[in-house]
Parts: sequence; C-alpha cells; structure tokens
Amino acid sequence: IIDAEFAIHASQGPVTMGDTKEGTFAIRVVKALDSPPGRMVNASGARGEKGIWGKRSEWVDYYGRVGDEEVGIAVFDHPHNPRAPTYWHARAYGLLAANPFGVRQFTGDRNQNGKYAIPAGEALVFRYRVFIHHGDPLQAQVAEAYRQFAAQK
Repeated sequence: IIDAEFAIHASQGPVTMGDTKEGTFAIRVVKALDSPPGRMVNASGARGEKGIWGKRSEWVDYYGRVGDEEVGIAVFDHPHNPRAPTYWHARAYGLLAANPFGVRQFTGDRNQNGKYAIPAGEALVFRYRVFIHHGDPLQAQVAEAYRQFAAQK
C-alpha cells in the first residue's frame, strides 16, 4: 500500500486549475500489464480503455501476469476528494491517472467546465491510495480494500 496526500496551496493569491485531461495523480504500469495482455477494470465493472477512459469511478485496477505471477495495481480515489468519484485518464499503454479537472474533455460536453478555483490563502487537498496486490481484483478483494480506505476520515 502506498498512501499519497498532497495539497495545492494558493499561498500567493488565488489559483485556478484548468480543464484538462492531463494530470493530477498518475501511475505507469510495467509493460507486461499494458492492456492487452493485462486488463483494466473499475469499481462499476467497466473494462478496458474504452469502458474506463473519461468515466467516473471510485477506483481502477490494472492487473495481469508478470513473470509467473498474477498481480495488479489499483488506484483508489478518496470519497472526500474534490469531485469524487473522479474521472479517469486510463490508457491501454499503461497510464492510469485520476483527474477531477478534465470534465469538458472527458464528457465531450462543451457546456461543462472542469476549472477549479482555489481562493487565496486556502488549499485543495487530495488523498489517493495505490494498492499493489497478488491475484485478480476479486482474489485480492480490491473492492473491500477500497471500502476500508474510504472509511478513513
């Protein structure tokens, strides 16, 4: 388990995060987990890049065979994060990024705007968990691991 918490502080004046599909919290997986031969699934059961990219979900898991082992790596979005559950920039070439800002780009709706203003003197705080496991998501009880993470204040 890797827990990550970070804050974006507007210490020198207001800060506006733009609407972009790039960024926020991301991992790259080992080539053997690229999809295919690896697989991706989210908390709703959607699969693969087409089912996950630009969709909102509490978590996404990349899993498959590395050497002689079935392993996976899931990223959990904490329910207290801004705009949770987040949108996912999930690519078959091994990129997995949680991104609450790219609303227009993810939805394709020009009337949406994912900009986020942080007032001067305030901070925007994010919490994510990287859950590295053996087996597929069911064997590793990824959904239960997410529930335990989500229950943390």
